[in-house]
Amino acid sequence: MNVLMRYSGFRWVWIGQLLSQLGNAVFYVLGLWEIQLRDPFLLAVAGLAMTIPALLSLIGGVIVDRYDPRKVMLLTDMVRGTAVLAGLLLLAVPGSLVWVVIVLLGVESLGSALFYPAETVMIPQMVASQDLVAANGIYGVTSQLSSAIGYALGGAAVAAIGIPVIFGWDMSSYWLSALAIWLMMRIVGRPHVSPDADRPGSGGSGLMTSVVEGWHAFRTIPGLMRLLPWIVLMNFAFVAGIIMLPLWVHRHLLSGALWYGIVYGAWAGGMVLGGVFSGQFAKMRLKTAFAAVFGTQVVFLFAFAGSDWPFLSASMMLGTGICNGVGNAVAMAWWQRIIPPAIRGRVFGLIMTLFGLASPVGSLAAGILLHVLPLYWAWLLAALGSLGFVIELLRTPGNLEDMTVHSPPKIAAD
Repeated sequence: MNVLMRYSGFRWVWIGQLLSQLGNAVFYVLGLWEIQLRDPFLLAVAGLAMTIPALLSLIGGVIVDRYDPRKVMLLTDMVRGTAVLAGLLLLAVPGSLVWVVIVLLGVESLGSALFYPAETVMIPQMVASQDLVAANGIYGVTSQLSSAIGYALGGAAVAAIGIPVIFGWDMSSYWLSALAIWLMMRIVGRPHVSPDADRPGSGGSGLMTSVVEGWHAFRTIPGLMRLLPWIVLMNFAFVAGIIMLPLWVHRHLLSGALWYGIVYGAWAGGMVLGGVFSGQFAKMRLKTAFAAVFGTQVVFLFAFAGSDWPFLSASMMLGTGICNGVGNAVAMAWWQRIIPPAIRGRVFGLIMTLFGLASPVGSLAAGILLHVLPLYWAWLLAALGSLGFVIELLRTPGNLEDMTVHSPPKIAAD
């Protein structure tokens, strides 16, 4: 927390993001809950609206490199706040709620594809180099914690304060975030930009060149190509399960919006706890750590799929979130250690893109299979994916932490 006290620009952005993420989480719970009440199939459409625009983060990174990232952050939150205001006004049209929510979820996701690359670029500009780890850590925990609180509040808010008030809350959170960013801009300058950065078509290498070089390095990450199918399967199943979660709570647990917020909040809260306690696994061998975490996740997922008691379901979701938080932190540390700094950005970008491709497919499958398979299919598939990951991990030869990634061959710019 010393970072927040030492850097006023960083503190303003952190406050703004805390507010906007809380508002967005409450709106998210409202949106998906109201959609499943009216037409459960449209949950898949909402999932696509939330995931497909997020895949444009690569383009968002290009925009951030060419223009002032501070202004990108400011304009993005202003546009999102204006969009929610327009949605609030459109609620006066009978029967408009579902489609207004779906459009706003897409606008929020598209905004994130621009905002987060800009935010990532600005953090080193707002704090000193020696405080970067602490600053990023605060951001990660704050994001998950605000989501957990927001989901829990959202479930209660749907029943207590009504839809228009939640729209107004979400709108206000974006405008307050924009105000915080404006205050940051008065303190923190624009990052240094090379003379050619703003000229279209400039740059040391083209987009395709970067992708190809990143793919060459990605393929040499020890064991990852063997584990990749199981990772993608888990992501696919988790997205489908999360999209159907409000329907699961309503039809399977026979509970209302409050329990939906609690169960979803347990997932986000588990991710927070997993990130906090992940350091306890730092001294373990990677195979041992991964096997312990994802093996335990198998148990939690099977128990969640078979539970019809809300409290037990929330507890199992909390445990699953902890396993995910630990697994993600261990994997990120592994890749950061073995991927050379010169190619780290390209490889991580490719990793996030490949893993993210499962999200829209999972959202679409949630809707298509809604009346074909029982609701627990996604959670069972996630458990089987976790189990397959553990088995393949134990079959992978060698010690993962002792291997390195080879630099890609130099490719001519396109």
